[in-house]
Amino acid sequence: MVYKYIDIVGTSPESIAKAMEDAVVEAAKTVKNIRWAELGRVTLRIEDQKIEEYQAEVKIGFEVQR
Repeated sequence: MVYKYIDIVGTSPESIAKAMEDAVVEAAKTVKNIRWAELGRVTLRIEDQKIEEYQAEVKIGFEVQR
């Protein structure tokens, strides 16, 4: 088998976990055979001393079909 990684960034105003989930859900719309995901860098968008958005860089691993 051959696997490939892609890096994407999910965002959510709710939480890091939701940002990760959103990344995987969106990737699954166009990427088949997703097997795992790995959390990378986490960033926050802050306005007026308040967290407005969580941003999660997610590495998605999927099996390459020939």
